[in-house]
Amino acid sequence: MLAVAFASGTGTNVREALAESKNPKANFSIPLLITDKEKIAAVDHAKQFSIDTITVDGIQHCGSWKELQRTVQGRKEYHERTNTYNTLLLKKIKQYEQDHQVTFDIAILAKYMRLFTGDLLRRFRGTALNVHPADLAARKEGKRIYVGANSVYHTLLAGEKKTRTSIILINKELDGGPILVSGPWVKFKGKEVTVETAAVHEELQKEQSDWPALRFTLREISLGHFSINNKKYHDDGTPTVLYKGKELPYEGWVLK
Repeated sequence: MLAVAFASGTGTNVREALAESKNPKANFSIPLLITDKEKIAAVDHAKQFSIDTITVDGIQHCGSWKELQRTVQGRKEYHERTNTYNTLLLKKIKQYEQDHQVTFDIAILAKYMRLFTGDLLRRFRGTALNVHPADLAARKEGKRIYVGANSVYHTLLAGEKKTRTSIILINKELDGGPILVSGPWVKFKGKEVTVETAAVHEELQKEQSDWPALRFTLREISLGHFSINNKKYHDDGTPTVLYKGKELPYEGWVLK
C-alpha cells in the first residue's frame, strides 16, 4: 500500500506514520509528504526518513481564514481559492506519480490544517484518513458534537473529563466520515480549563491516543483488515465499518 501524507506543523503524527511504515508487520510505505508551509518540523521528519516533500504555500494561495471568515463574501472567496489550491496540489501529486511510476492508494492527513475538498477529495474519495483530536462518537440529537478546530479545548470546556482521538475516512462533511478507530482515553489533569491547559492536554493526547490510533489504523488497513459496508448505514448516514469481516460499533475499533 502506497500513501501520501499531508501535514501543516510539527509533524509528530507524520513521524509516527513513517515509523510504523518500517514495522515488519505493516505493509505500506509513504514516499511523499505534502505541506502548506516551509521550514516546519514535519519537513525535518521527512528528511530523516529520506522521503520526498512538496510544499505549496497555503496562505499565499488561499488567503487567511482568520481574516476572510468575517464576511459572507470572504468565506466564499476562501473556499473557492481552497478548491483551486487543492486542484494544484492534485496536479503535483499526479506529476509525482507519473515521474516515479507509482499510484497512491491512500492519503493521510496528519494535523493538516487545510480543507481537503474539490478535486483532491474526489481523487481520494473513501481513501483519505484524518486524525481528529476529539471523540467523534459523541453526539447530540444525532449530530457529532466535537468537530472542527480547537476541538480538545471545546471538549474540555463542555465539562468532559477525558478525551480521545478519532481516525476517520474523510467525506464532504466536516469531520463527518466513518470512524475506523477510537484511540485510548486520556484523562484531563488540569485544575481548570484554559486555552493553555487544553494545549498541554492535547500534547499528552497526541502521545497517548493520536499515535497509537494512527499506527494501528495504518498497519491494519495495509493488511486488508478494514473494510466499509456501503449497503448498511448508521442513523447519521455514515456507512458501517468492518474489521476482519466483523461489523464494528459507531465508534469503530476501540483501543484501550
